[in-house]
Amino acid sequence: MKKNIVTAALGAALIAGFSGTASAWTPSDVPDLRINMSGATAMDNSITSLFTSLCDAGTLHSYFNDGPNPGNRYRAFFCTLSPDKVDGLSASQKVLFVKRSAGGSAQGVNPLIDQQRLEAMNIFNNNCTLSPSDTDPNRYLCSISNPGDLELRYSDIGISDVDAKMFRGVNTPAGFNPVNPESAEDLDSVSVAALIFGVPVNNALYDALQTAQRGEGLLPNDCTIGEYAREECIPSLTKQQVASLISGTVKTWDDFKIDGIPLTQYPGVTPLPATRGSKFVRYCKRVNGSGTGAQQYAKFLHNPCVSGAAQPMQSSNVSTGPIVIQNSGSGDVELCLNDYELGINNTGANTGFFTPTTKAWALGTQSLEKNADQAWPYKFVRIDNVAPTLANAFNGKYFDVVEMTYQWLKPGVNKLPACEGEHLATCGPQPPVGDIKVIIEQMRTEASEPSVVASILNVKSNYPFGKSGYLAPAIPFATDASFTGILNENAPIWPYTHDLGAGINNCVVPTIPSAVVNKPLL
Repeated sequence: MKKNIVTAALGAALIAGFSGTASAWTPSDVPDLRINMSGATAMDNSITSLFTSLCDAGTLHSYFNDGPNPGNRYRAFFCTLSPDKVDGLSASQKVLFVKRSAGGSAQGVNPLIDQQRLEAMNIFNNNCTLSPSDTDPNRYLCSISNPGDLELRYSDIGISDVDAKMFRGVNTPAGFNPVNPESAEDLDSVSVAALIFGVPVNNALYDALQTAQRGEGLLPNDCTIGEYAREECIPSLTKQQVASLISGTVKTWDDFKIDGIPLTQYPGVTPLPATRGSKFVRYCKRVNGSGTGAQQYAKFLHNPCVSGAAQPMQSSNVSTGPIVIQNSGSGDVELCLNDYELGINNTGANTGFFTPTTKAWALGTQSLEKNADQAWPYKFVRIDNVAPTLANAFNGKYFDVVEMTYQWLKPGVNKLPACEGEHLATCGPQPPVGDIKVIIEQMRTEASEPSVVASILNVKSNYPFGKSGYLAPAIPFATDASFTGILNENAPIWPYTHDLGAGINNCVVPTIPSAVVNKPLL
């Protein structure tokens, strides 16, 4: 396998690949090859970069579902891939790569095991209109609301924020069976990079926490309200506080106290609107089956890892609070936090129980490849006084880090026979073979390479308080003799792993593999 092809080609591919339309493939063209991926939304930015950087210059058109946050549920990329960039490809081909993000990580696990088709975006239904953006002049926006805009497809590959065995209990997506150790064996699963997650709060809540914690001497006196650049000025929540908020035991912000004073009444905190329910805790959570949700429940509630663990709240109590908003994807979490910051209703959740729409304090869950440019009005808080940075994850100080996986169906486990035309009910899914397998392997290999992690996966993870995002996995990179035990942000490696000998298990406390010679212990 060629190493770091993506890194070497990144600049040309991402600039020239978007620079012209003469050779780019449109809905009037027929692909030679189609790849269907479903699963994690936390990685949408990196998947976009990984695939598009493989495209031949000038051949790419991208397709995002329309709406207030384009691409939050479906994306597609149509371009030419050639053996020059994809080692082992049989010939240059027009490849359509379709990514379903709706529903989150479990859609890249449970439907593969249950061998069920999923709705995928169809760009050939006269539903896509060229709508350039500032960063993508060859972007189409596609309707997904009319008959034929979505079509049923088997996924060739799934991607999840956490290992497949996590999708049981509260993490089981609606309409599918929970994963058990036996059914997990139907999948070939490979780990890719480790990803940092955090707790986002809308700006109004961020400012309130910052005001109160500065007033209590927990933050330096010279921190300005809203400041996000200095790590020591970022307000902090404890693991126990987050657990109490997301499990619903804290129902209203009047109950959230700083030195005995309700946060809503702390001197200097901007009061919430005097509307019904405005002080209720709002939790912009993810739907069951989200890997982003699963990692938060595992890290903060130990669910489903420990019998009897607290459950994440699933429904609202409109009389006493809290209010729970179920979000299909990470883009929907952004809309949710935005709604409560601005008092609008793009999600449809900021109304109904309460009229009119209201501004409120809200928290959620999100990966650290989101909103580094602060385009949305939310920020990440510290957890136990530790910020979600590459440095803190590398040194073992920040704990909310998980290892992601790609998976696909093993040969010989399909329940239905293969046949031509995957839309037929009598046709079963097939493991990726040939050029599809070659492209998937290229993406998986590149996604694990430390230099690619820095140059592609982390390009949207430069936060005011420091670099964050992804780190290459400990195995094999930290166990290599070249590993120095010192963080290199240009080729970051996570020296810890959730693989204690039986595969990735994000329920366990990660440790440094014994084969790591230069252990980065402080």
